[in-house]
Amino acid sequence: MRHLFVLPAVLAIAGCASRAPQPAASAPSPGGAAPAAQTPAAPAPPEAASYLAPTPFAGGDGTSVEQAVVVLAQTEDEGIDLEHHWIFDHYGRFRKIRGGLAAADGKHYDVITVELADHSEKTIFFDITGFYGVMEAPEAPPPQ
Repeated sequence: MRHLFVLPAVLAIAGCASRAPQPAASAPSPGGAAPAAQTPAAPAPPEAASYLAPTPFAGGDGTSVEQAVVVLAQTEDEGIDLEHHWIFDHYGRFRKIRGGLAAADGKHYDVITVELADHSEKTIFFDITGFYGVMEAPEAPPPQ
């Protein structure tokens, strides 16, 4: 019996919340003419949430050297971890088949081939120039 009373109450609340508010009726102006219709102001564009951390990636979609995903890491360990997170976030479960290093135009790249859940293979290019060869994070300068 208790469920019979909860469901109508939830439906009533949901029904009320989903209705758009009706505009207030305005009184006619003193000359007998109807008031001019007001056009609603355009909504302001959404702002980026200030509580979200900046993304540790830049660049392209990883399909080629020109479109390499730039990994913004401090060390090699952090960079490798971020590469794996990027692959999982974009393709889901994967198995790393092979990986290698490449260099072109003064930049360094990780080239990783993975097997996806549907058994297809994907090769992804990561620009690792920013952290290539960095084993430990740089120390912060001493406070002044």
